[in-house]
Amino acid sequence: MIVSIIGRTCYVYRQDSDPVFRPTNGYSSWRAPGWYGAESRLLHHVQKTLNQRGYDLLKKRMWKDGHMFGTDQSQYIRSRDPRGAQSLCIYHANQAIEIAAELFNKIGLVELAVEYGLTEDNDGPGTTATRDFVKGIEATRPCYEVSWDAPAVLDSAIMTTGSGRYRHYKGFTDLTEATAFYNTDPGEYPRLINRLTGERISTSYR
Repeated sequence: MIVSIIGRTCYVYRQDSDPVFRPTNGYSSWRAPGWYGAESRLLHHVQKTLNQRGYDLLKKRMWKDGHMFGTDQSQYIRSRDPRGAQSLCIYHANQAIEIAAELFNKIGLVELAVEYGLTEDNDGPGTTATRDFVKGIEATRPCYEVSWDAPAVLDSAIMTTGSGRYRHYKGFTDLTEATAFYNTDPGEYPRLINRLTGERISTSYR
């Protein structure tokens, strides 16, 4: 798993060695905990990855914390001390229209939302301090993204049936490896970018 926090987005890329996060209760994926259970396990791995960098994060249920709105199954990641000088939370903002674990499993990327300065209504000293803290950590961790168009069947594509075309993603921490994968022609309209800067390194319309 490659995790990169840039601004208000936490990018989570699947690696070949990562587990597949399947819905709890098996086939009954829409019955709680179902996909909520899969998302919980995904968030646990994100939490562990970030804590290894020096973040001090916990995974909590939203309704128990009272900081955010969600179902009784919704979970998120937040700083251990939300009133500390540096505090942030990470959550799946598009839970109503997509399944985080399924996107991770099948297209290789899920984007999570990031909020800074949990005790401030507007941007203030705590928000600024937290942003600077995160930037300092993430600046030392390069991240490159290769994406391409390809078919996929998603349970969360509730407005369609069968296979649809989606953007697929693969993350890298080494530009040489990213370029080599890009050159294998992974699918239609491949693109290679520096995720930290958003700069396009290679783009093909073949």
